[in-house]
Amino acid sequence: MKAIFGDMNKKQVALLVVILAFALIAPQIFSSLFVRNLLILIVIWSILGMGWNVMGGYCGQVSNGHSMYYGLGAYSVGLTLQYFKLTPWIAIPLGMCLAACFAWVIGKPILRLKGHAFAICTMALAECMRYICVNLKFTNGAKGVSMFSKKLNPIVYLQFKDSRVYYYLYLAIMLIVLIIIKILSKRKFFYYLRTIKGNEDAAASVGIDVSKYKIRAYMLSAAIVSLGGSLYAQYMLYFDPASMMTLNVSMMIVLVAVMGGIGTVLGPILGAVIIECLSEYTRSFLGKFGGLDMVLYGVLVIIIVLFLPGGLLTLPAKIREWNDRRKAGVAK
Repeated sequence: MKAIFGDMNKKQVALLVVILAFALIAPQIFSSLFVRNLLILIVIWSILGMGWNVMGGYCGQVSNGHSMYYGLGAYSVGLTLQYFKLTPWIAIPLGMCLAACFAWVIGKPILRLKGHAFAICTMALAECMRYICVNLKFTNGAKGVSMFSKKLNPIVYLQFKDSRVYYYLYLAIMLIVLIIIKILSKRKFFYYLRTIKGNEDAAASVGIDVSKYKIRAYMLSAAIVSLGGSLYAQYMLYFDPASMMTLNVSMMIVLVAVMGGIGTVLGPILGAVIIECLSEYTRSFLGKFGGLDMVLYGVLVIIIVLFLPGGLLTLPAKIREWNDRRKAGVAK
């Protein structure tokens, strides 16, 4: 427990307990299918944001191509069900292992790149993966993969009629990922990643194997994002390359972490809440203004970059800092 709550004061722990309690009772309070769907998407995108944050937030390697791991997770559960009738309880961990292995293979060459070169390379790889999935018969091409079947056992194959079952299952998985990230954030592995993010040459000079830890971060990041993709596909029961492996999806994954606070444990969750609420409500109530949600994303990103480079999670500290400066000015 100390590894999880050791650096938090009583007020922070109490706030965390209140938020968790609300998360547990939220589906019972809101009977609307729209709100329940929104809650599930928030949980899924929180997992995606936490996955990207390992690589982009802690290690400082900004990837614009994580949609390929998102899609890889979806295809892992979809194709194994279609061809082998494999339960998602097995297919999801297999997909995570596959994503980690794929990240190891491609990470060896591309992690030699830095900055914009690395970001553009990952973007190109994601596009290549999308075109491969579109043109392969094995993946059903552009038609996508349908997973729904009334004949399947709902518990074995995770196909539930009640969306609340999805929510509570996914919430439990998200909390497990959160706890793992929280524990790792206090371990040598993540301290090395922060050092690499600060200065790779300095990290190497003190004996850190930069290449080894970067590839490990990339593998862990890919596995977590693959998990999010598997959960999304299992919830929607249909997906295609156009909904999984686009630049827009990659940018959304990045935005979730950046909006909340990169390099923080809870930042991606806050970012997922903001992004998904903004996205779903603007599309639902302002659907005639197509693309309005993207405009709002852009405005928010500009505001955050200019005034809150640490993300929305740093807003309370900024407000306290502003109040202290104002009081100091009045005192003078």
